[in-house]
Amino acid sequence: VEPGFTQPPALRTCPSAIRHPPRETVSSRGSIVDFPPGAMASSADRPSIDLADPNVSAEVAKKRRLMELAKRRDGTGASSSRRAGNSPAPGNHVVKKWVVLDLGNAPSRATYDPWSAGDDHRLSFTGLGPDGAGSRDLTLGQIKAVAGGDWVRMAPCDWHCVTGWSTLGLCFRGVPFSAVVDALSKDDEGKDDPAFTPRPGWRRIYQRSADGYDTTVQRRDCHDGFLAVVHGESGEMLPEEHGGPRLVFPSLYGWKSAKFLKEVAFLATDDDAPGARRGFWERLGCHPRGRWAETQRWAPGTSAVVWNALAGMTDLYRVVGGVVVWERVMVCGGRLLGAMASALETVRGWWLARGGGVGVKAE
Repeated sequence: VEPGFTQPPALRTCPSAIRHPPRETVSSRGSIVDFPPGAMASSADRPSIDLADPNVSAEVAKKRRLMELAKRRDGTGASSSRRAGNSPAPGNHVVKKWVVLDLGNAPSRATYDPWSAGDDHRLSFTGLGPDGAGSRDLTLGQIKAVAGGDWVRMAPCDWHCVTGWSTLGLCFRGVPFSAVVDALSKDDEGKDDPAFTPRPGWRRIYQRSADGYDTTVQRRDCHDGFLAVVHGESGEMLPEEHGGPRLVFPSLYGWKSAKFLKEVAFLATDDDAPGARRGFWERLGCHPRGRWAETQRWAPGTSAVVWNALAGMTDLYRVVGGVVVWERVMVCGGRLLGAMASALETVRGWWLARGGGVGVKAE
C-alpha cells in the first residue's frame, strides 16, 4: 500500500476479493454458473474442447481469418493507413464528386459485363507457380467466399488524382488484396497449391483492363490494397462509369487503379529493369510508383515540365469557370488525351514490330 493511502473497509475485511474476484462460466448444460471467490468449477461443469479435432481446428482457422478481415474493415489492422483523412493530397484541391475519368473507349457489354454476370464474373491471374508460367481464373463468388460469403466493408479512403483533385471519404465493400491472393493460392478443396501461388519473389503486379488500359503497382504498395466490388453508399456493384470491380490502392494516385479490370499478372522485375513492362501512363511520363503523400506525380525529366503545365492549365478552368466547367474540361480533355496517347501507342507498337526499338521483356 502506498504511503498516505487508506484502504476502504470492504477491502480491509476481504482482501481475497482482490486476488479472487467472482467468476462465472457456462456449464455443459448451457446455464450460467457462478462460483464464489476461491472456488473452482468441477470437471463435470467445464466443457471439453479437443483442439486436435479437424472440425474444431478448421473452425478456429476460419474465425481467425474473419477476425483479420474485421480488423481490416474497422481500420485496426495493418491496413489502417488507408483510413480517410481530412485534407487533399499535397497540391490537390477537394471536390465533392468522384470525377469520372477514362480513355473514352469503354468495352462493350458483349465482351465485359460483370453487372450481369455477378458472382460468375471472372478475373484472370498470371505469373503463378514456381516458374511464373502458371495462370488461373477466379470468379467473384470464389473470392467472396474467403470473406465468409459476403463483401467486407472497407475503411473509408480518399481518392487522389494526379491531375490535381481529391475526393474524401469514399466507401467500398470488397476484400483485401491479401485475401485475393489467399483465394488464388487455394485449390478446390481449400488446400494450399504451389501451382496457383504467385511466383516466388514477385516484385510488382500488372493490371490489364478490357479497354486496353494497363498499369503496374509495386509489391510494397499492395499492403493496403483491396478489391473494390460494391459502392458502399449504394450497395450496388461499382457502376460502369467507374469500371466495375477494381483494385484500389489508397496510398497511391488514382491512375494506379485500373477500371474494367480483366487480368492481374505477378511480375518478377522492378520498374527500372531493362525492358520491364510499364503501364499506359507510366510510359507517357507518370511516376513508376505514384505515392501521393510523396507527390510522386511525374517521372523525373522533361516530361514532368509538360505534365505540370497541362495540370496548371486545367486548374485555371476551375478558377475561372467554376467546378462544373472544370469537370467538363477534365472529362473531355482526358478522353482526348487518352485518344492521342492510344494513337501514339499504336505507332510505337508498329515501330517496334518493324525492329525499330527494344521490345518488352517477357515476364
